[in-house]
Amino acid sequence: MSERLEAIREVCRNIGSRIDRDYIDECIRAKECPTKLVNDLAVSGLLALGVPEEQGGDGSGIVEVSTMLDELARHGLVAPRVITSQMARTSITRHGTKEQQAEFLKGSAEGEKFFSFAVTEAEAGTNTFRIRTAAKRDGESYVINGEKAYITGVHEADWMLLVARTSPYDPESKTSGISVFVVDPKSPGISIVPMDIAPIMPDKSSMVYLDNVRVDAQNMIGREGQGLQALFDCLNPERILAGAMNVGLSDFVLAKSSAYANDRAPFGRPIGSYQAVAHPLALAKARTDAARLMTYEAAELYDSGQNVELQSEMVKYLGAEAIKVSAEAAMSTFGGSSVDFETGLVPLYLHARFQEIAPLNSNVVLSSIGTLGLGLPRSY
Repeated sequence: MSERLEAIREVCRNIGSRIDRDYIDECIRAKECPTKLVNDLAVSGLLALGVPEEQGGDGSGIVEVSTMLDELARHGLVAPRVITSQMARTSITRHGTKEQQAEFLKGSAEGEKFFSFAVTEAEAGTNTFRIRTAAKRDGESYVINGEKAYITGVHEADWMLLVARTSPYDPESKTSGISVFVVDPKSPGISIVPMDIAPIMPDKSSMVYLDNVRVDAQNMIGREGQGLQALFDCLNPERILAGAMNVGLSDFVLAKSSAYANDRAPFGRPIGSYQAVAHPLALAKARTDAARLMTYEAAELYDSGQNVELQSEMVKYLGAEAIKVSAEAAMSTFGGSSVDFETGLVPLYLHARFQEIAPLNSNVVLSSIGTLGLGLPRSY
């Protein structure tokens, strides 16, 4: 590990010594953003990671942001708005004009501005090409109508990176017609309705309704109807950053389980000496470390400008598997006490199970890996 990455980890460890997992659990129960954690990230300069130097950042990339999320999660600390914000910042950095970067990225390195990311729709689900939110050109503006679902942190966001169709879906050319906009969530015509989500992560998830929302044409990132690459430059980092968070959180769960297995001795010997307890934890450890290697490989390839669609899919799958097997082993290790909220395992277990579903279903991921990595015919 380079001195730079180790310095990032050291700052994160210092934050972890001041803010513990109990605080995150409180935020999860209250469905609130972990403001204290986000403020610490801003003060420490960590939110400048992944932002161009000319916009107040340090000019680093996804490797550094992954390192931050990984180390924070090792202490049980998660902040979903950091991931959604970085997704948008990366897309704007790669595809926005200098003027757009100056306008929309200003303040994000200091934690003064945050992004939400709005692509998911209830009807379209995984099939982003079939989204119904439509943007129609009207002079120097676009008028946007539609709705988005499961949008994290939008009620507190300063900007929303919105994916819409500027031309109808065409089965013969389904990849065209996708456009990306930066939208102010407080714009007239936008209604934000919080959803009643299980206690998984801090930050609210909401439905977003757009009724004749007028957006300046200059807020489009990239060219009209050609926003697919700008979209992928949100989604590929999302999978990598989610993978980094999941392997870090898996380490946190394993440390918690190992400590309990070393201490709990109802029959005179620590239960960690029993293979039925030790082997699932050992398997989770192996999967976590393997997933971490894949995560950083994908991050390095992404930062070097290479196509990482296959690697990011693998990271999404392996990271989800790592946290899942760790959480399942933890529940078995703690036994009946695992469902006591005092142990803090229930939100972690729900989080782990949810990673098989979002931000992309693991079955779809495997299908994609089969096509991209093995040349198998697409099944959907």
